[in-house]
Amino acid sequence: MTVEMGARTGTGAEEVSALAEEVAVGGTPLTVLAGEPGSGRSTVLDRLATELADSATVLVLHLAELDRELSFGAVFRLLNQLAAGRPDDEPAVPPVSAVLAQVSAVPGPRPDAAAMVATALPPLVRARGPLVVLIDDVQWLDAGSASLLEPLLRLCAGEPRIAVVATLRLGREVPGSAPAVAAFARLRAEGRARLRLLRPLSRSRSRSLVAALISARPSADLADELYTAGRGNPAALTALVHGYRAAGAMRIVDRTGYRVDWIDPPVRTAAHPLLRAVTDAGDEVREVAEAMAVLAPLGTWAAPLTAAALGRDEARVRAAVDGLVTRRVLVRHRDGRLWFRVPAVRDGLLSRLGPYAWRNLAAHAVHAAWDGTVPAPGDDVLLDWVAQAGSLVDARRAATQLLEHGRRVLLTDGVKAERWLSAAVARATTPAERAGALLLLSGARALHYRRAEAGDCARLMLRDHVAHLAPHQAQELSIVFIIGLSVREEHGELAEIAAGTSPVLPDDPALMVINQAFALMMSGRWIEARELLERRRAAWSGSNTVTADFGTMFLAGCGVVLGDSSRLFALVANPDLWRSGHLPTHWFEQRRFELDMLLQLGEYQHALRRMAAAGLTVEQLSGPDRFLMHYLGGDWPEALELARRTLLEGTAPSRPTHNTVVCGAIRVLGAQGWLMRARALAADARDLPMSHVIDHAEFTVLRKLGDAEAADASLFAAVRSADAGGYLLGTEELWTDLARSAVRRNNRREAEHWLERSKRAATRLDTARAHVCHQLARATVYRDLGAARRAVEIAREHRKVPYETATAFLWAALAGYDSERLLTEAYDLYGEVGAWFWRARLRKILRGHGFAGPGRAEAAAENERLLAILVAEGLTNRQLAVVLETSEKSVEGRLSRIFSRTGYGSRVELAAAILTGEYLS
Repeated sequence: MTVEMGARTGTGAEEVSALAEEVAVGGTPLTVLAGEPGSGRSTVLDRLATELADSATVLVLHLAELDRELSFGAVFRLLNQLAAGRPDDEPAVPPVSAVLAQVSAVPGPRPDAAAMVATALPPLVRARGPLVVLIDDVQWLDAGSASLLEPLLRLCAGEPRIAVVATLRLGREVPGSAPAVAAFARLRAEGRARLRLLRPLSRSRSRSLVAALISARPSADLADELYTAGRGNPAALTALVHGYRAAGAMRIVDRTGYRVDWIDPPVRTAAHPLLRAVTDAGDEVREVAEAMAVLAPLGTWAAPLTAAALGRDEARVRAAVDGLVTRRVLVRHRDGRLWFRVPAVRDGLLSRLGPYAWRNLAAHAVHAAWDGTVPAPGDDVLLDWVAQAGSLVDARRAATQLLEHGRRVLLTDGVKAERWLSAAVARATTPAERAGALLLLSGARALHYRRAEAGDCARLMLRDHVAHLAPHQAQELSIVFIIGLSVREEHGELAEIAAGTSPVLPDDPALMVINQAFALMMSGRWIEARELLERRRAAWSGSNTVTADFGTMFLAGCGVVLGDSSRLFALVANPDLWRSGHLPTHWFEQRRFELDMLLQLGEYQHALRRMAAAGLTVEQLSGPDRFLMHYLGGDWPEALELARRTLLEGTAPSRPTHNTVVCGAIRVLGAQGWLMRARALAADARDLPMSHVIDHAEFTVLRKLGDAEAADASLFAAVRSADAGGYLLGTEELWTDLARSAVRRNNRREAEHWLERSKRAATRLDTARAHVCHQLARATVYRDLGAARRAVEIAREHRKVPYETATAFLWAALAGYDSERLLTEAYDLYGEVGAWFWRARLRKILRGHGFAGPGRAEAAAENERLLAILVAEGLTNRQLAVVLETSEKSVEGRLSRIFSRTGYGSRVELAAAILTGEYLS
């Protein structure tokens, strides 16, 4: 049976409910829902059966191809369902069965058979009416049962009421279906039948389905990729999600799903329902379809090349391709181009190909393109074939092309660069060529944040090809190798390097010092690294310019971490202190190092000036530093996205930037009310070096949850971690919070101790952040309004960081300095960044001081938003009352108002709406 395109419907719950209502009120007797394989036809019937169960007798019939062989078989099955639930006072089914047996027993066609059976059915239908018959895959309905539809629907036009809803798979011509098609056309012309096409899911519905499948919000690029690959087909989307997860092509970071670009091919979906149009068509069509998954870009040339590769007759291959077009697997453009209607089908077919079959097809395509038999479909497609073909094509020519084009996309497309350069390494014909390919591959991976894999390449280069390297190249690769070990947390090898006993790294004395120092830094042993660099300065400072500059960089970095920023500020003020600044790549990395250190110290304004002087943009910074720019600058949505992507890409966990990103993300989430998300991030990062910044960030969350004892425990854990490593970076606010904790516990002596630590940090770090924190600590301990005023002045003049400035204003106001103005300014600044928790807390403080606050409408909207977020976080009513500083009864009232206004019936529904973005948008 085939159908023409007509009215459309969807498979959402709203459409199903509307369809159920139409059926229940006696609308069109016959509805045919047509859709692609996997479009949700069966799901619609299942939902309809549930919707109609209380208002009608519902019979459900699922058909398969073999059901066409048994005349009136579908009717027999429906009668059995009726008989199973028949009360004693209803007409018996046997009379109808007898008629069926009579007409079925006579061989050959009987023109009166349909009329005889149809006439026997109304009494039975009348007793059980209204009756709804749901038929899944109606294309497999046997001819006898199909012939009953038209007369039965005419006989039951008034009472008894009967409705039939059938699903039909598009793209499948079923022999012998012409009478049924003609009957449907007559019923449709009379208004007794209608055709509704199940349209693909919209982008927003696809996104919601993916969110439900992964229990997380899909990122925009993941949602778009899945939508494109599945074309909105529910079964395809479901199979893709399962395939991505199984292949490791998707990761969840902070309740957000991301695509892992480097998994290629990303899915293994050989079993999904969309392949039935191929697998049901026989082995020959399946083989051709699998070949098309590789060769379809050749368009009209695909069929002859497939015939050659498979050893098949070309005419039969063309017929199979035509069949795939008819079955709506392939789409053919008028110029002969071919593509898969649903890209996920191509992925599924590729997953069925064995390695040799794929290589063989790719090799045929490469040979045909190279000798001019077929026009090349484009460099990228051809190069993918070359990479896939492996040893089946000429190695020298393959390596040359792969190297050339891998270099071309090195900066712009990391996935292609890695694919082609990896193949070039495998096809290289000389050691020098292999070394060059490995060097490029290592660079591509490092540039695109594949640090562990870049380290693997560096290992091979240093082990097998060190003779091809200049000293500065050996130094650069050594750093890449050590970073890779840190990302993989290979602590044993890092310890070997730190001890100077690595069997992989060069034994040049200068390089050994730098590599030892860097391994110590990556192991969290910053004091030892600084001492080594100072003690062996003569060895590295007179070496090649790259090695010498790494020594300068590491010494300045150790200083910042351990509390001496003087070397950093000297480098920023005098770039001539760098020796390799004349080399563009190293000039760029030196500027990025300076900016990274400035941002670590909270010197946002200083970093902006340095960027402007260097002519750099935010987009040229590393992911962690872009996070810091947006976090400090107040663009929190972008900051959180960058934080998640940084954690997805993987940084060396022992570097300060990693913990700074996690710490910042925890603070953002906590300030917005996402308290459990914040704690989850803290739990994942707690065992890393420099954990004091994580412990301190978790303290801020625990305070919001009202757990003072656990909060103080986190503070003291942070102190122990910082003191054990000798760290001063990241402690600026820690000493102030410790002083406040001591004041709350009425321990004046302890408070003065932490105040002294704060003063020491401000003196050594000499940053605006450190000085603001010290003055606020003094204002807290001594109720010193002059200190509060100085903190406000520094924040206004030097910071331009909305969140930290707002917090400084809040604490200065609570110390008694210019309270009304500062509380109001803090409230506005918190609004700029979306710190909903602090906005709610400030409203309460303003009211408590008798100061004017925001309007009722604004306050009500923000209170509802914060409450919804906290509910989505899974907090109990008691916990909500603690966080919101109110009573449980008040919480219950607020929740009731939210449910009443939004229509969500439970916490689960509200949380789901927040997960998909439906509520907060």
